[in-house]
Amino acid sequence: MTEQPIQRRRSFHWGAIYLNDTDCPDDFDIDFHDGGGPVRSTAAHVAVEVVHPGTAEPDESVVTLDVRSAEHRVDGLPYEVAFDVPSGRLTVGDADGEDVLVLRPGRWLLQFAVDDPEEARRVEIVVSPLSGGMS
Repeated sequence: MTEQPIQRRRSFHWGAIYLNDTDCPDDFDIDFHDGGGPVRSTAAHVAVEVVHPGTAEPDESVVTLDVRSAEHRVDGLPYEVAFDVPSGRLTVGDADGEDVLVLRPGRWLLQFAVDDPEEARRVEIVVSPLSGGMS
């Protein structure tokens, strides 16, 4: 497990933060046109919708992203996804840049909080193991 949290402050030019196993196929399979809320997932991808730079002034399109790990599920985060990370490497970012969270291979709980479900400018993600412990 990575020792340091991921903290980024930048625009996400596709209007989303993407998470996937580093070994997953490149074919992105989430449709943002269905109005399904700020966090969407499939078997291979998770996405968090954030403010799109094309709809906001440049200084208003910056997103603060905080990603951290925890030993167990935490309270107070309204969205969550159980997600397989078979390689043990979870990619977080977009086409402009990404970070890799090193985990043990297996199934993980990804929990999310956003400041605005329609145009998030602050995203918190907590990653915890679904079974066993962190390594």
